[in-house]
Amino acid sequence: MAKQKESLKEKITSYTYEQIYIKFNFTYICYEKDFSDEYISQFYKRIKELSSEPYMVVANWPKNRGFEREDKKRLGITKEVPQNFSERFPTKAYGDKLTIIRLFPNNNPIVARIIGVFIDKIFYILFIDIGGNLYSH
Repeated sequence: MAKQKESLKEKITSYTYEQIYIKFNFTYICYEKDFSDEYISQFYKRIKELSSEPYMVVANWPKNRGFEREDKKRLGITKEVPQNFSERFPTKAYGDKLTIIRLFPNNNPIVARIIGVFIDKIFYILFIDIGGNLYSH
């Protein structure tokens, strides 16, 4: 009996919580007007920053540094989610909410957003909005 309790105790104490990190998917990008070479380095820096911290840490950052979620209808984005994305992921998988990440956390030098959908801690990038042209800010 003592041996059985000990093995259960070992199992419980050896269990460790595995941190979940954000992963990015580029497959469904359908809008990237004005996304020129001058922004690629900042894009890479933001992706690296967000994926180097656990999801729960990033989720608690202020929206200018982390991300925010908003209803697609409320944003007023007229671009449609790509059909191949919609076929793979029904709206109920993400609740018709888009996630917005600021490319430049303080909108300096310009307003620029990475817009997509979180499903199972994977961020599917749909739109890269350079200059704030995709919706009203």
